[in-house]
Amino acid sequence: MKDSKNAEIKRWRWYVISVTVLGIILFSLPWIANTYKIALTVPLYAMFVYVYYKYLSLKKGAQAAAAVEEDKPAGRKVSSGMNTAGKPARKNKAAIRKGQ
Repeated sequence: MKDSKNAEIKRWRWYVISVTVLGIILFSLPWIANTYKIALTVPLYAMFVYVYYKYLSLKKGAQAAAAVEEDKPAGRKVSSGMNTAGKPARKNKAAIRKGQ
């Protein structure tokens, strides 16, 4: 799972680099007319925003998942009826009154 996330992040990193290089090429070539450059700016900007946003969201998600993995104690799972000490969870006062 972690390797597939890293592979996806690397793929989107290359997309960001390629869109950036495409923009540099577009504006540095002298034989493209200025009217075409202005017309191509809008789709290029939209493409860059989408790719960069996707890359950042994947990277942020991977960092959050790594932080969760670090916080979890290794090999320790807590069921819904138990607390972290392995004892039965305390019921609240309303549940005790109802006899649940």
